[in-house]
Amino acid sequence: MATQSSGWRGLGPRALVQDPYSLEKQDLFDTARIAARVLRLPSSARFILDQLCGVYNGEPIEGRILVWPSNEFLAERTGIPERSIRFALARLIEEGVIVSKDSPNGKRFAQRSPSGQIIRAYGFDLSPLLARRPEFLARLEALKEMERERSAAFDELTIHRRSAQEALRTLAEAYPSVDISDLTARALELVRVTPRRSGAGSADPHRERWRELREEAEARYYTASAGNNCRHKDNNKYAPDQSCNNGYENVEETPAPQTDLRDLKLACPDAMEFLGDVRHDLELVAAAGRMRGAFGVSPSAWEEARREIGPVPAAATLVWVIQIQSRPAPGAEQIKNVGGYFRAMCRLIREGRVNLSDEIGKLRRRN
Repeated sequence: MATQSSGWRGLGPRALVQDPYSLEKQDLFDTARIAARVLRLPSSARFILDQLCGVYNGEPIEGRILVWPSNEFLAERTGIPERSIRFALARLIEEGVIVSKDSPNGKRFAQRSPSGQIIRAYGFDLSPLLARRPEFLARLEALKEMERERSAAFDELTIHRRSAQEALRTLAEAYPSVDISDLTARALELVRVTPRRSGAGSADPHRERWRELREEAEARYYTASAGNNCRHKDNNKYAPDQSCNNGYENVEETPAPQTDLRDLKLACPDAMEFLGDVRHDLELVAAAGRMRGAFGVSPSAWEEARREIGPVPAAATLVWVIQIQSRPAPGAEQIKNVGGYFRAMCRLIREGRVNLSDEIGKLRRRN
């Protein structure tokens, strides 16, 4: 005699039934959200799973978490077309999140006793979802760790990229005679192929390429900015870090009077706090460029200063102005317009009427 089908589809090895009495409905929703993230479910499948969890009334049937909403009901609640609902349900079954219990006529419904108690139901079983909760939690932690590592890799890539681009800009502006066409071409190619943080690509191979480009660009900058065999005919008015281009004689090397980054930090501690951790001239220029707007220095004033007296002296001048504005000398009035004062001081430095190196030295001694 043929055995009548119960309508159940067999559970896979992972779909173990868990006692639903010990679980709250909130656990069902939480597990559904975790599963959607871990399994990367499409939006339609996520919406349908939320609705299936929502219609569960908290009473297990035959020891299982059974729900039986119709496709028409799901379409009305979610606004998803019925065809997409069928695909979403098939995806949830394929992922092992739900199990289908078919009725003989393929409908979803519940049978009640004369007293009104539900004794049998046909639809979807959510028991596998809760049974796999520990697995989903473990996979979620692994996914978060992977995302943290990816974020850290992109942070490092961004640092290398910005530093490399700033080094190339500074080289092009301060030392136009230095050939950097090969580095510029590599930078443009890297910009083209480097994935975005919001995309799916990995930062690892591109991070190393940006690091190598940064090191090469910075090496050329330091080679170009190193002191040459010259003796100043006039005072170097383009300190703190610019080599003198006023003229030279071929004599033994004589150190040019200049103010280095250490002098600037000692002379302007308050201003340097605004700029953050600055380790070398490139970072000084980049930090000053980022912060100049906060003190009322317009983009045109900043670019004019970089062009007229050089990027490093312009950055040092801005730091100096910020310092004397935040802590005026005894008896001096506080600077009210930092942007205008900065533009005026850059003009005086360019004309040779103010020696920035001497001013920073005075400020250092005063501090």
